[in-house]
Amino acid sequence: MQSNKPAFTADEFIDDANNYALGLPRIVSLRKQLPEEDDSTRLPMRHATFTLSEEAIAALNDLSELTGEAKSKLIRRLILRATQAVQLELTRLPATKNKTGPD
Repeated sequence: MQSNKPAFTADEFIDDANNYALGLPRIVSLRKQLPEEDDSTRLPMRHATFTLSEEAIAALNDLSELTGEAKSKLIRRLILRATQAVQLELTRLPATKNKTGPD
């Protein structure tokens, strides 16, 4: 089957991986955001490795099955919500001075 996509070599494709990681691919195009996706799901993203307990992994698997969302997307959302909650809590705290001794 004929394709409208330009031809490129395997080396060009591999070299473009660095550009892709920077969000500036020339060969591999970035996926278009779907209307139902929020800004936190936009590419480019970086891979990260985390160590989780068996309990946390099981809970994440259950949550993914219940919602139908990818585990990485759930983690991104949970991190953003936790960050927003902490920032909101910090804005509600009265401003305190760091006193080291008498004035």
